[in-house]
Amino acid sequence: MKDEREADDVAIIGGGLAGTAIAIACARSDRPARVRLFSPENPGRGAAYGAGSPIWFMNAPASAMSIIADDAEHLVRSLHCAPESFITRERFGEYVGSTLRAATADRPNIGVERETIVNIERRRDDFVLEDDRGFQYRARSVVLAMGNAKPADDFLPRELRASERYVGDPWRAPTSELPNGDMLCIGSGLTAIDHVAAHAHAKRSGTVFTIARHGFLPALERADIPSLRYAQLELDDASPLALLRSVRSAMHRRLAQGGDWREIAEALRRPSQRIWLGWTIAQRRQFIAHLASLWGSLRYRVPPATADAVAELRASGRYVSLQGEIIGASDDRDGIVIEYRTRGEHRRLRVASVVNCTGPNGDLRSNPDRLIRALLERGLIRPDALHLGLDATPSGEAIDSEGLADERLLAIGPLLRGILYETTAVPEITEQARAIAQRVARDIELCVA
Repeated sequence: MKDEREADDVAIIGGGLAGTAIAIACARSDRPARVRLFSPENPGRGAAYGAGSPIWFMNAPASAMSIIADDAEHLVRSLHCAPESFITRERFGEYVGSTLRAATADRPNIGVERETIVNIERRRDDFVLEDDRGFQYRARSVVLAMGNAKPADDFLPRELRASERYVGDPWRAPTSELPNGDMLCIGSGLTAIDHVAAHAHAKRSGTVFTIARHGFLPALERADIPSLRYAQLELDDASPLALLRSVRSAMHRRLAQGGDWREIAEALRRPSQRIWLGWTIAQRRQFIAHLASLWGSLRYRVPPATADAVAELRASGRYVSLQGEIIGASDDRDGIVIEYRTRGEHRRLRVASVVNCTGPNGDLRSNPDRLIRALLERGLIRPDALHLGLDATPSGEAIDSEGLADERLLAIGPLLRGILYETTAVPEITEQARAIAQRVARDIELCVA
């Protein structure tokens, strides 16, 4: 044990957006909790908000990006920016980190450990956490806030995964370090489009390709989307298919009235978790298999500056969107040859680099993280039914291998995707962080009483 001091009230594992948001919420609480945030990197950054391309923007306006759940204008005031502006991901990471420093400046009860936790053991009254140096810590409650895992790639040919030209983690691949020449992004969501835009902004040579089975590309975001109440839309959300049909009808009606279809997508945000929880597991599987890609292209939209960079590249003939499935790969002297199938035909494409942009891997069974492996082996957590994250209650209490919820082992953000689905955007995460801070405060009151 590092020392024999009293156990912390809560240990937060992960210093990205979710973990930092919890620490900030606890710092702002009237009940000072003993909080320890474990983050090997600067808190607030996370994989998506570090130094990257200057064309990587948050995909919503500044007015929707406050890390303080009950202060919607906090980011706008802090950065002195217009509410409708789109800030870069790097600037957002700086904002999150500076907000933590300001919130904890006079709060010695909140500490940051630049260490990686690799094991957690459940004791009767608390948890023992061990870092990768062998030091141990104690905490009454633990919050798992590890963020997104890198994309899965077991579906890709072994020859591609073994190639030096293959990049498995898109957020750890600075554009400047990729080989010059043509580039292929596997996937066509926001991450892939970010890499296309970065290629254009850096004025690199070659053509950029994206490939996905469905071929959907993210729609363009707008900063001035009017707010609609979900109830007034009269949508049928009893099943994924019923919701799809009624959403399509509502979008057509809105367009006919001179409105914007994005208003319908935005109106779905607040009730989305309730809708997801109301579906059966079979219905959720149906959504994932048939509708998730379409929903993602409508829900997670491209910032204007990113869209402009991609449009410029496309106009020059140097961005091509492919629909298909990769079935083979081989290295040669000039690059890597990708074989793919599209509409029953086999085709080839030679590129200088391949970046996996298929999205985070939520399947805990293939997650290489040492802590996730340890928690699974100890039976403290288990995968959710859809293998999108860990099993938990809607309030984030982890469910163990015996099916029991642990009120002191909590999860937040991407780990709850199978339970809540819409759980990765800034507004959802800050609301979860506030709820966890309130929960910690209540626990302290009970202990005092």
